[in-house]
Amino acid sequence: MAKNDEIAEFLASTKYCDKDNQEIKLLTNELIRPCNGDVRCSAIRIFNWVRDEIKYGFDFWNVKASETLRKRMGMCANKTNLQVAMLRSAGIPAGYMVLRIKKEALKTIANDEIYERSLDAIVHVYCCVLINNDWISADASVDRELYEAAYINVPDWDYVEWTGQNHIQISDSYIIDVSVPYANIDDFMDMPHRFLTQDILDRANDYIEKLRKKTRSLICNV
Repeated sequence: MAKNDEIAEFLASTKYCDKDNQEIKLLTNELIRPCNGDVRCSAIRIFNWVRDEIKYGFDFWNVKASETLRKRMGMCANKTNLQVAMLRSAGIPAGYMVLRIKKEALKTIANDEIYERSLDAIVHVYCCVLINNDWISADASVDRELYEAAYINVPDWDYVEWTGQNHIQISDSYIIDVSVPYANIDDFMDMPHRFLTQDILDRANDYIEKLRKKTRSLICNV
């Protein structure tokens, strides 16, 4: 069971997890209003919104949650940071899982430039939520559209409902090492990226958008 002082760390605002930002507070309050204070219901509604309304795309690490909200896109760390900020804004303890995974997890969404320059082991970040004194994994990284465009036929990838009781996280087949919940990853997010520039990001995200457009076109022609 988590102690009160430990729980407080997982409710706090940080440099990048700006949970007290007005836009984050307004959106969070709107989303959780139907839950009438039910923690699991609130966490589920936040998870669903972040997963599908914030589209996956490559970005820099050092981005505030409020900026990711305005952009309506981000990669795993950006989406997780916003999800954590919204949960904390709702008074729900939330943390970051930071682990190394095989770069093969990116193979279907990364252009050659990103994939070839990535190390064999890359960093993945996802959210965990404290519900009834249990840490529950709630990885909202891949939105439905991208899943259908790039991952639907990939073994060990699923797009499933999160109930607030089941763990949603990347398959063990990709995980190199495990993680414990972190309350603050600002130092990690401040680290300069090995090779990313705005031009590289633009090309990588153009590639993802082409994947999305191809799927949209197929759906429209059905």
